Amino acid sequence: MTRQSPLTMPQLVGNSPMHTQLMDKLQKIAPTDVEILISGPTGTGKELYAQYIHCQSARAQAPFVPVNCGGLPSDLIENELFGHVGGAFTGARPQSDGLVAAAEAGTLLLDEVDSLPLPSQAKLLRFLQDKQYRRLGETRLRRANVRIVAATNCDLVAAVGAKTFREDLFFRLRVAPLAVPSLVERPDDLRLLVDTFANRCSETYKLPRIVIGDRALDRMSKYSWPGNIRELENCVKYLTCLQLTRPIDVYDLPLLGEDAADASLPPDAFAAAGSLKALKQQLVNDFERIYLEGALHRSGGNIAAAARASGKPRRAFFELMRKRGVTADQRSMGSEIAACGAKTQEADQTGSMSGE
Repeated sequence: MTRQSPLTMPQLVGNSPMHTQLMDKLQKIAPTDVEILISGPTGTGKELYAQYIHCQSARAQAPFVPVNCGGLPSDLIENELFGHVGGAFTGARPQSDGLVAAAEAGTLLLDEVDSLPLPSQAKLLRFLQDKQYRRLGETRLRRANVRIVAATNCDLVAAVGAKTFREDLFFRLRVAPLAVPSLVERPDDLRLLVDTFANRCSETYKLPRIVIGDRALDRMSKYSWPGNIRELENCVKYLTCLQLTRPIDVYDLPLLGEDAADASLPPDAFAAAGSLKALKQQLVNDFERIYLEGALHRSGGNIAAAARASGKPRRAFFELMRKRGVTADQRSMGSEIAACGAKTQEADQTGSMSGE
């Protein structure tokens, strides 16, 4: 069996009280060999905390094997975990060691452990009690030297009450409970996380580092972040790939639901606009600029392709770009801007996105 390279210590960013308390607990628990149950909402980085536990333990040089229990077919879970010998069932490969064997001397992460069906929970409980198992089709009893870490975004106490999760398995996994807070529970970490992701995305995509404007940062601090840190990281990735040459404003943020409804303008925008006509024009201008930037981004800077996708003539699209101060990557366009510009000079009137 091919051995994995040692896992790199994950970067767990934060200095808020909740994050600091969590890291203090981790540093005490991780070096032991105790089973840990990590709970927390989706997107909070539970697997990263499991990796940190592994890297801080005496098993750091051995494999870290994550298992997505929700992705295992119910009739193949035992085979995936414990393996089989040749001919154990129809279509079986000559031999499979299984994921437990792959994690030997290391850490086995059972992610989404709440998704296991009850029969599989019984088999897992039996394994956890003495760390012994048999491959399918084999009589020999094998012993595993693995540390078990489980993770869930489900309320397992409620699942136990609903009889969808075994109570004995719950307490067998929950030797050391570890609750990962949602992003809204650690607001002091938002700016630090944004800066970290901005630096990382700039390096990964070889693009300039984004600058978050004050209005955008204020909106981000008030947003509920239902996808937690994963959503925040994806937000920064998106903003980086937009390649804006100005600070990120509030209307650039890809927020969801009701939280995004008033994200286009600051709280005093209606009063500041002065009149319905002025406010309407500001909204139209903002919409057109954002639409143009998005269309050009999707087309790789190709004005003709962006115009076709928008349903506008190319020269009208280019004129609107000029009016809204939107530019595209010169390297991608070649001489297209010059050609479009020449045609635009010949046109008496091209209209606007809102007027056509």
